[in-house]
Amino acid sequence: MTVRYLPGGEPFVLGDGGPGVLAMHGFTGSPFEVRAISELLHERGFGVYAPALAGHATAEADLDSTTAEDYLRAAGQAYEEASWRFERVYVLGLSMGGTLALHLAATRQFYGIVTISAPVFLYPMVGMSVPVIEQWMPKVRMPANFAAWQGNVVGYKSMTIAAAKVVVEVLDRVRTDLHRVTAPLLVIQSTRDLTVPVASAQTIYDGASSAEKRLDLVDAGSHLMTIEPHLSLIAENVAAFLSGIESKGRPAGR
Repeated sequence: MTVRYLPGGEPFVLGDGGPGVLAMHGFTGSPFEVRAISELLHERGFGVYAPALAGHATAEADLDSTTAEDYLRAAGQAYEEASWRFERVYVLGLSMGGTLALHLAATRQFYGIVTISAPVFLYPMVGMSVPVIEQWMPKVRMPANFAAWQGNVVGYKSMTIAAAKVVVEVLDRVRTDLHRVTAPLLVIQSTRDLTVPVASAQTIYDGASSAEKRLDLVDAGSHLMTIEPHLSLIAENVAAFLSGIESKGRPAGR
């Protein structure tokens, strides 16, 4: 069956063979969110495979029936695809794409991992209220992805509270496995992020067992750091981190 993706939000591949990056976008977003940083990495010698997360980049109704297992299973399939395309696989994830990147890094082999604005928990009021509201109004739609409303990215403009509850389930599962992440790790987050608590970045950094890890807190930008005007704040750090590992010829870690 042919999948019909949102125009501009289709999965994409840049290059083949050699070192490659599995690039994953955020919740209610699409591969559009990681295209600019992917093109930069491709210019630096990396191939890129950017899939759509489960239930994403097609129709908003597809998100309503997407489960935590769907997210984790689709992420695993994306890893298999990247492993088939590239000799050495790195992973980069924005927001929930970064959360799923951590899940993969805890269970599979990567040469390195970059998380950008990745949550492993939400602000307390959000985290506590979502399950409660979901019990009473699971199908009520609410605004989502204000960058999509503004026309800055391709993504969904609304979601159900039930879909948000699934995100909480994914975060809870990934957070408990952070100690299993051993690949070289770069954690990036803006201190001005109003979507994900900055403490989430510290938790990822502290929880990972990676011998080589770095936490970059940027005192500028916002949640969506992979497109301009904020991409320039992190682009060189991301490229230098991945290129540095590649130059060492480091064996993959888990």
